[in-house]
Amino acid sequence: MSIRLALVDSNSRYIEKLAAWIHKNMPYQFSIEILTNSESFQKWTEKGGQADLVVVSIDMVNNVLSGFPKEGVLVLDDGTHKPINQDVPRVDKYRPAEELAKDILSLCADRMPRMHAREKHMQSITLVIYLDGSNAVNPVAPAIAHFFSARDRKTLYFSLEEAQTTSLYFNGISTRGLNEMLYFIKSNRDNLFMRLEACLTKDPASGVHFLSEPAGLLSPQSIDTADINSLLSATDSEGDFDEIVIAAELGMFDLIRELMGKADRILTVAINTASSSLKMERFFQELEKGNSDMGTLKEKLRLILINIGPYDGFNGRFTDFHRYMLKPHPVETVSGWVPSENDFSVFAAILGDYEKAGYHHE
Repeated sequence: MSIRLALVDSNSRYIEKLAAWIHKNMPYQFSIEILTNSESFQKWTEKGGQADLVVVSIDMVNNVLSGFPKEGVLVLDDGTHKPINQDVPRVDKYRPAEELAKDILSLCADRMPRMHAREKHMQSITLVIYLDGSNAVNPVAPAIAHFFSARDRKTLYFSLEEAQTTSLYFNGISTRGLNEMLYFIKSNRDNLFMRLEACLTKDPASGVHFLSEPAGLLSPQSIDTADINSLLSATDSEGDFDEIVIAAELGMFDLIRELMGKADRILTVAINTASSSLKMERFFQELEKGNSDMGTLKEKLRLILINIGPYDGFNGRFTDFHRYMLKPHPVETVSGWVPSENDFSVFAAILGDYEKAGYHHE
């Protein structure tokens, strides 16, 4: 099922470049009609032309509104004309193409019936659980998202930490993120994957797609297992991601317990101290209280320790788990962070271990 789009603008060069960008970069199939004057628009409507959305420059909007309902119109405003009186959505015409495309997707998701699911695409979920704030010493979840993307795996990253720091690891222009996606989910909107695409940002350096963090805290009360199930169901039925990386911490225990059942890989990350070892023990005790399938979980779980000192607080404990050591690699600047070569070599070993155990998708 394609999205029918009419682009109406007398600036043919601008509108053709926008159409080309949408065809090249957007995940959905678009059927685009380019109309560069009022006469061509009129002929198109007289011939029965239809569109899920008409995107029109402000200088031609009155011609469009005379033959098309305002609910199906998005105005490109270049600031050179007086505001129109009617309540019609508008955006800055010269915003980046990626942001314009997200506005278009969001409006189409409102107007269109439920999209037919695209061909099912196998995705692997990697759940990264920070036991003790170890992400301040080495942010493993974003690092492994970088790793997957470097291996040409299309990767989605989002965090379920209460105080999120996603913007330290990924960059990009975005006016939407996790908050907006949760709003769509809780509002029971159709076309959730289309809405997800409108909320995502792509980091230009790594190629990782991510959901920007909320401005404040993500409290455990603001998100529940049904929300996560809806999001992952949308990516599973319609998405084309190879890898989904989710960061979480113990404050989101109910979500973690649900996600552990869905994840293909579970990476539990801690600093190699005695206090962190005790926290891991408490974590497993709580899982056992909830009647979790500990045998299966332990098969999927790998323990990553951040080596911050000579004394290993995990020595002699949790010996039935595969464990890996990472060196500290904290974020030192607001932007430009990349994982270390040591991180990548350890991740390669972990992935090989999972593949030997049969936890991988073809």
